[in-house]
Amino acid sequence: MADAVGTLAMVLILPEDIEITSGSPKYHRAFLDIYLSQFSRRYLSDLIEYHRILKQRNALLKKLKSGEISNSSRQLDAWDDNLIKPIIRIVRQREKFVTEISPYVKEISHKISASSDEIELIYRPRLSLSESDTEKAIIDALKGGRTRDIRMGATMLGPHRDMMELTIGGVPLESYGSMGQKKTVLMSLKLAALRALSEHRGEPAILILDEAFAAFDSTRSGLLLDLLSGLGQVFLASAIKPDNNFYTSAKIFEIESGAIKEK
Repeated sequence: MADAVGTLAMVLILPEDIEITSGSPKYHRAFLDIYLSQFSRRYLSDLIEYHRILKQRNALLKKLKSGEISNSSRQLDAWDDNLIKPIIRIVRQREKFVTEISPYVKEISHKISASSDEIELIYRPRLSLSESDTEKAIIDALKGGRTRDIRMGATMLGPHRDMMELTIGGVPLESYGSMGQKKTVLMSLKLAALRALSEHRGEPAILILDEAFAAFDSTRSGLLLDLLSGLGQVFLASAIKPDNNFYTSAKIFEIESGAIKEK
C-alpha cells in the first residue's frame, strides 16, 4: 500500500473532514501525515517505522503493567534508541510543513470569508526538539515518562500524541468558532496543502470536493468558487449549484434518479 502513496497527487475535501477543525488531535495528525507522505517518501518510511517500533514498545509496556514480566529496562532502552531518529525526522518535517502552509491558510481564509479574522496555526509536538543534544533530550523524556507509561500500558510521549493549535481572533477555533468559521479554516487548510503539494511535486495536484458548500452562505460559496477556478483539475460534487462564473468553463454532469447526463 505504501508504494501507491504519492503516485497521484491528490487533495480530498469531504464532509467528515470538519473533524480537523472541531474534533480530536488524531485528525490533526492524519491531516499532516496524508500530505507529507505524498511528497516525501522518507517521511512515509519514517512514519511506518515509528509505528512499528511503537507497537512493540507498547506491547512490552502492557506486559509490565500486568506483571507478566519485570525488570525490562534493557528492552525499553533498545526500543527507545530505535525511536530516536524517526521521531526527529517526523517532528522536523511536521514543523516545516506547518510553517510553510501557515501564511497560505491565512491568505486563503481571508479570501473565502472576506473578513480580517486572524487565523493562527501552531504545531504542538509532545516531544519538543532542542537545537542541541536532541537525541539525549528525547531519551531523557522517554525514560522520565516510563513509570507513567507502565502504569498506562502505553507510550504517552511522541509524534502519535502531537496536535495542531488552531485559533481565530486569538481564541481556540474548536471551542469558540462558528460552524462557518470552522468550515472556512478547514477549506483553507486543505487548499494550502494543495498549493504546497503542487509546489513540492512540480505539477498541479488534483482537488476533489464533496458537498463543499454545506454550512456556507451564498457569499462564501461564491468566493470559494472564485478560488477554485484557477487551481487546475477540480472535481466538485454538490446538491447545490451556486450562480458563479466557475461553471462557464466546467464540464457539468447532473444525476437524477440514478441517471447521469452531461449538461
